Amino acid sequence: MRIAIISLPLSYNYGGYLQCYALMEILRELGHEVYYLQREKGKQSSLKKIIDSFKSICEHIGLENIIYTFEKQTNSGLFYKTKYFRLFTRKYIKTISPVLRSTDDIRSYCKKHNIQAYITGSDQIWRGSYSRSVNDAFLGFAQKNAIKIAYAPSFGSDIWEFTKEQTDFIENQLNTFKAISVREKDGIKLLEKNIKLNITPIVVLDPTLLLSKEHYLNITKQVPYRKGVLTYILNNNEKKAHIINEFCKKRNLQSYSVINPKTNSNTIKGAQGYPIEDWIAGFRDANFVMTDSFHAIVFSIIFNKPFWVFENEARGNSRLKNILQLFECNDRFISTQEDLNTIEWERPIDWNKINYIKDIQTKKSLDFLKNALYND
Repeated sequence: MRIAIISLPLSYNYGGYLQCYALMEILRELGHEVYYLQREKGKQSSLKKIIDSFKSICEHIGLENIIYTFEKQTNSGLFYKTKYFRLFTRKYIKTISPVLRSTDDIRSYCKKHNIQAYITGSDQIWRGSYSRSVNDAFLGFAQKNAIKIAYAPSFGSDIWEFTKEQTDFIENQLNTFKAISVREKDGIKLLEKNIKLNITPIVVLDPTLLLSKEHYLNITKQVPYRKGVLTYILNNNEKKAHIINEFCKKRNLQSYSVINPKTNSNTIKGAQGYPIEDWIAGFRDANFVMTDSFHAIVFSIIFNKPFWVFENEARGNSRLKNILQLFECNDRFISTQEDLNTIEWERPIDWNKINYIKDIQTKKSLDFLKNALYND
C-alpha cells in the first residue's frame, strides 16, 4: 500500500526527524511504500526557488563547499546549517516530498504518487498554535475513499487551541477516519471534552519507541564513544544551569550536549547542526541525562539511562508528565517550585518495570497500526 504521512515540518528538530524516520521504518517493515509530506506555510518567491535549486545542484555534483563558504562569509542562507539533516534524510527517510505550501500542492503530490492511505502524526501536529494548516493536519486534503489514520498526534498541551469553526471541522473530519490514536492521555480528554466521535481513540507510543535499542545502536556504530552527563535543554535558565552544574560536580562528571547552541541563532558560521546520529549516540553513552525535552525522555528510556526532567511550560509540560505517567516514573519530574534539597538524586529507576511497560505498549501500538491498515 502507498501511504503518506503528514506531521510538523522537520526543521532542526531532532525528535521530529526521528519520529518521522521511525514511523516510516515500521511501515516499510510491514511491507508498505511510504512518503513523507513536507507541509510549510507561506509562498516562496521565484528567486528563492531558483537559489535553493542551484544550491541543491551544487551539493549533488560535489560543489557544496562553494555554497557553505558563501553562506558563512555572508551570514545568509541555511544550507550549511542543515547539511547533516539532509544527509540523514537521504540515507534513512528517503522518500520525502518537496516543500508543499498549500493544500492543492499536497493533493497534486499525492495524486501523482497514487497515495491510498494517509497518516497524521506523530509529534505536535494537532497543536493549534503550531499547525501550518488545520485542514491538512486533520487530512482534509485526502480523497473520500482513502484510508485515514491518526497515529500518535499530540496536542502538546492540556488546552484546546482551536476556534469553534475549526472544532466543527475537526469533528466532521475525524468521523471519517478509520482509526484514531493520540500520543498522550490528555489528548483523549481533549477529544472527549470538545468533540463527539463515532470511534474510540486510544493512546499509543511515539513512533521512536517502536524501534529497538539495537536498531538505534546500528545507526550510531560509527560515532565515537564518550561519557558524562548528557544535557539536552531546550529552554534554559539560571536555575536549570545551576542544578546541572552541582549535579555534575558532586559526581565528578563532565557534562556534554548533543545540540549546537548556535544552530537556532541568526549566526551561520559555527552554527551547523550536529549529525542526528551523534544526537542518538549521546544517549547511548550517557551516565545520566538532564533534560526538559519529550524525546530526550524517550531515548533515555530506550537506552535505559537514568534521567531527570525539568519542567518546560513554554513547550508543554502536559506531554512530559504524560509519558512519565505512562512509564510510572513521575518522580523524575523537577518543578521550579520544588525544594531541590528534598529530591533523592540517587534514587534508582526500576528498568525492569519500565521495559515491561514498553514491551506491552509497543505490541499495543503495532497492533493498532496493523488493524487500521489491514482490517475492513
